[in-house]
Amino acid sequence: MTLDTRALDRFLDDVASARVAPAGGTGAAVAGALGTALCEMVCVHSADTTGGTLADVRDDLRTERDHLSDLAAADAAVVDDLFAAADGPDEAGLKRATGVPITTAEACLTVLELAVDVTERGSPTAVADAVTGVLLVDAALHASLRTARHNLDRIADPSFVAVIEERTAEIEVRADDARDRAMGNAEAR
Repeated sequence: MTLDTRALDRFLDDVASARVAPAGGTGAAVAGALGTALCEMVCVHSADTTGGTLADVRDDLRTERDHLSDLAAADAAVVDDLFAAADGPDEAGLKRATGVPITTAEACLTVLELAVDVTERGSPTAVADAVTGVLLVDAALHASLRTARHNLDRIADPSFVAVIEERTAEIEVRADDARDRAMGNAEAR
């Protein structure tokens, strides 16, 4: 197989350009989608230890990968809109710029929870790919939470801020637990 890197190179050139988008949120969603795809790949190449397959997990991972791809595009659009405002970012725009990375983090959390099954039931010869996927998704999740918290610092609505702070804390705790369980499964194989 020969990898055609032209589309990837164009995306990376866009990220490295003087334009405001795509930026960190888009990059995090793409990294999450890549990590998800690696976990999917392990499902494809595995019969679980009970003789079954990971088809159900693979289907769920595919749904989340598609969602993360959509979120990458949504983040770029939100950032473009945010910086295009003549009077600077408004409260509604900042809330959208907080909501997209929170949604990205939630999608990554779902992937990490699914990855627990992948690292437990997947083929031992493919588990290293699942670990790479877990680490990419975990990084994407934490980057998304950091982006959301950064944007939250500029929002004046205290009830919105409180809700988002609570959501980010819950996501972080659950994600760290899922990552640790997935990594523990991999290390035990």
